[in-house]
Amino acid sequence: MAKIKRSQVKSFLNTGTIADPVWSLIGDGVSVGKIAYNPKTTSETHIDDDNATVSVDSYGPALPIEQTAVGGDAVFEFVDALRKSRSTLGDAETELINVWLYETPAGVSPYYYAEKNDVSIQTDDFGGEGGTPAKINYTISFLGDLIMGVFKPAATATWEANPGVATTLTTMTIVAAGLTLSPLFATDPTNLLYTASVANGVVAAAMTSTLATADSIVQYEGENVIGQGADATLAVGVNHLTIVVTEGAVVTTYRIDVTQAAP
Repeated sequence: MAKIKRSQVKSFLNTGTIADPVWSLIGDGVSVGKIAYNPKTTSETHIDDDNATVSVDSYGPALPIEQTAVGGDAVFEFVDALRKSRSTLGDAETELINVWLYETPAGVSPYYYAEKNDVSIQTDDFGGEGGTPAKINYTISFLGDLIMGVFKPAATATWEANPGVATTLTTMTIVAAGLTLSPLFATDPTNLLYTASVANGVVAAAMTSTLATADSIVQYEGENVIGQGADATLAVGVNHLTIVVTEGAVVTTYRIDVTQAAP
């Protein structure tokens, strides 16, 4: 079992606007970052028991940060502007994406499963001791429920929420030796995320899908477009296969993660 490095857990703050987000990595000047989940619990001792029953009712996550003031760092500049204006309520709100990079191996322009939350930012203190770099302490408090999706931390970081099902394929078939989709497409064709495993040495999977009313059905193997019914090349580890269905103004994305075993 490999140890997971802290660098494989990344947080990106929206330092732009909700309409035009800019995802900036929290990292420069930050040596410690832990999400405190702050569970809200209820403890009850039932009359027929001697010990208490504890239920988790909800969470109130927060991410406290101590950051060395680094001029030009997008996150510092954004938070410092909130401090200077003593922003409150909606003016102190933005978005945060947490990405678990250890869950998905890197590939050619990979995506990673991620979560996005609305957040508010409070400035706790600013300054420091004489002769030392200035530090800003702030707390990022999570607001409401998270949104699941995928994130590409590339040169221009992009986020895509898991879409609701608006267009459902009539058929979807991924064929390779020993490959069985989970869940089965026929069981729930409204599902948009599928997984499968193949043995080492199974290097291709044929992808076919149909929808009579679709304007287009585009199949991807990583970033390389493949034709309908063509083979997607498989390599050791997780292979991201994607089917994008366009029907008028509606676009639906199916994701199929096929894991090829190591030798």
